[in-house]
Amino acid sequence: MQIKDKVVLVYGGTSGIGKELVCKLLKLGAYVVFTGRNQKNGDDLKEELIKEISSKDEESDDSRVLYHKCDITDWPSHILIYSEVKEKLGKSIDIVIVVAGMMDSSSIIDDSEQDGIYRTIEVNLTGAAKANRVAIQHFLKEKKAGCVINTSSIFGLCAAPLGPLYAASKHGIIGLTKSYGNLFRSTDIRVNCVAPHFVETPMLAYGSKTVVDKFGTITMDNCIDAYLRLIEDDTLNGDILTISTEKSYVEKRYGDEIQERLDRVCKKRREGELDKIRDKFGYPN
Repeated sequence: MQIKDKVVLVYGGTSGIGKELVCKLLKLGAYVVFTGRNQKNGDDLKEELIKEISSKDEESDDSRVLYHKCDITDWPSHILIYSEVKEKLGKSIDIVIVVAGMMDSSSIIDDSEQDGIYRTIEVNLTGAAKANRVAIQHFLKEKKAGCVINTSSIFGLCAAPLGPLYAASKHGIIGLTKSYGNLFRSTDIRVNCVAPHFVETPMLAYGSKTVVDKFGTITMDNCIDAYLRLIEDDTLNGDILTISTEKSYVEKRYGDEIQERLDRVCKKRREGELDKIRDKFGYPN
């Protein structure tokens, strides 16, 4: 899928990877809608981006960039974004990138009912699951090709003994991505995921400096390039693009021979689910 003139929704676009994505996508000619929880941060970034656009003698109003305050765990907030985009841009969303997330800093010795202790899973996994479902339903209703990109982590592939809830949420993102990608394979609705190693972002401050220094970090440019690849490469669906300090590579699709066996056994059920989707939406073909 080309990027120019597409409408891209970036969840968590006011800082870190999300902010860099917003800036890059605008430079590549996309219409960008970004979300965040802090109204001032969102408004300030939007104003900054509009000034930058104006200085280049491009569209000088806010017609290429929108900010929407959003709690990713709140279903109505997701729905409102799509209607607002349609109203203000006269276009519908083509690409959804879920970057919004938080780090788990709790310890196993903490009270299990402590306020907010499971917020990491609510934001990173439940919120992302809602964003995915709303996006896919949107593409089906609009009868259009669509691209969803989720964000996992090195800890979606490995253990994180000091952040088990964070690791659980990021493992869950990979399962979500593979499952939707498997369901919609051979269609023009694609769901993929980026799993970066350590990136220099504000969230990195929550980690161990010793571990990060020894393991190394990847550049923000390499990280952003991975998202762009998943937008542009229509052959990828249900894939996990891992970015390490040495290289970027696609993880083995759908796991191993066990997954292939499951696909054969569940073929009729998968086809039945797609038939239900087609009956309701008349899409995908």
